[in-house]
Amino acid sequence: MLPKILWSIGAIAITLIITGSQKYLSTRKIWQLGAIVPILSLVVMVALYFYMKLTLTAKFIIPCTIIIALEFFIWMDGRHQYRKSELNRMKAKDI
Repeated sequence: MLPKILWSIGAIAITLIITGSQKYLSTRKIWQLGAIVPILSLVVMVALYFYMKLTLTAKFIIPCTIIIALEFFIWMDGRHQYRKSELNRMKAKDI
């Protein structure tokens, strides 16, 4: 029971770290930084597919698709947030 709880806490911690780093990188001036986490995720998923000899079933494809989609949405939101902050900065200087 305890190892399952520790595994769950570890998975939640890793998820929060990945999401936080994705959000941080996507709000930087260099827009390509936001692509690092989705590309790493894609590489890990491809490696899992080849090294673990997984089959292409819905059990594997759907979670991978959801993860990549969420990372791209976080990236787009971070870019929008960066542009908005830059626009607010420019407006503040004009006033």
